[in-house]
Order: sequence, then C-alpha cells, then structure tokens
Amino acid sequence: MNTPKVCLTALAAVVCTGYSTLAATYNGNGNTSFGGGVGLSSLLLTDDGTTVSGALTTTAPLYGNALVLYVQSGAGGIGSTAVLNDNADQLRTAISEISGPGSQSILIFSSGFAPNYAIALAPGGGVNFGGVWQLASGSLPYEGSAYLSPTGGDNAGVYDFSFSLSQIGLTPGAGQSFDFLGLEVSTSGYSSAETIGGTVNGLNGYNGTQTETSFATYTAVPESANLALVAGGIAALAGIRRRN
Repeated sequence: MNTPKVCLTALAAVVCTGYSTLAATYNGNGNTSFGGGVGLSSLLLTDDGTTVSGALTTTAPLYGNALVLYVQSGAGGIGSTAVLNDNADQLRTAISEISGPGSQSILIFSSGFAPNYAIALAPGGGVNFGGVWQLASGSLPYEGSAYLSPTGGDNAGVYDFSFSLSQIGLTPGAGQSFDFLGLEVSTSGYSSAETIGGTVNGLNGYNGTQTETSFATYTAVPESANLALVAGGIAALAGIRRRN
C-alpha cells in the first residue's frame, strides 16, 4: 500500500507531488564491535519514484568510521571485496576494505547477492561526505553525491542522505527493486562485524574473512502508483465539494 504525504487545504483540490512508499525500516544486527554505531542503529528508506531518501538513526557514535551499503540493482556484480583494490580516498578505501598490500578485509557475498554499486557514508572523521560508486576491479567509478547531512561530526543522531535510482542503474518510476547490505568499515579499510539490513559471520579486520549470510530488499514506488494516488485524491476532494 502506498501512502501519500498529507496536504491540507480549505476545500480546494491540491495535487501533491513527492508521494512516497510505505516507509521501510531496517535494523542493525545488534553487534557492538565498533561501539554500536551501526549495529544498534536503524535505517529508514522511502522514495518518490525517482529519488530514494534514507535516514540513519544512531544511538552510538560512528567514531570516524563509514557505513558502506553494498547494493545489487542488476546483474554483473562482484562475488567478494577481494577483487576491489581502490584506496585513492577514504571512502573508496572503506568500500574496497583495503589500505594497502597485506591490509585488506575480505567480505564474501552469497550466491544470491552480487552487489554492483556501493553507497558510502562518513559524516565525521574528517571525511564529512557520502557518495555513490560503481563496484569494479581497479578504480571505482564515482556516480555522484549521496547528499549526506549533517556532516562535521558523527556522534549519535540522525543522518539523512539521498540518491537517485538512476545512480544505481535503475529506471525511475518503474517500480524496480534493489538488494543491499550495510557494513561499518573504518576509513582505513578495517571491517567491523556491525551490519544493517543483513548479517555476516566470520572474522572481521585485516586478513579476516567474513561471509554475508543475509541481505535486505527495497522496492521503489512505480510512477503509475503515484498517478493513481493523485487521481484518487482529486476525486475524493471533488466528492467532498459536491456533498457540501
């Protein structure tokens, strides 16, 4: 069921753009290996058929670490972070889980999950940025900003971000789905055991190997659903006007 944003007016028909899906909330796995910044957090996702909006609610600091959302939106993704070697900046380092030779964390993905994009968020630690990258061996292609806010600190709080469906290879308004797993990783590539939207097992940290054991799915609202909501709202308001 899709729920429109509420618009109030005095007996006037108003078309409200920016309809969103019923909010989908994903919880952390409860792990506190990095202090609970991700493991004790929750992630709210909504969309308007074109842009996905996220709100990460933390109850513990991130301590300068990044949340990396590994995203599968189509075929051709990677089987593990072992194929990634881009450490050109702090967020690419976190995504690739590598700071240099002999200092790489390995995350192996299950047969049903092969991410082809990553969204990395680091509101503090001097990074103060969030972005979207395509996953590939060699340099990670940058797809654009994730509009992370606020930045400049990462104590407990709510961090908002957004990205367009086209940034992860999906068609706006088509009602397509993507799968994801969130993992807290240091900006030097050292992985934690703290996840959101899925789970991992194994050994975290440099030279440790983790295996993804579950992931989450989000389905964007189709454009036709938005139009139906608009039409239904106008019809309802017209009925009110007739009765009065």
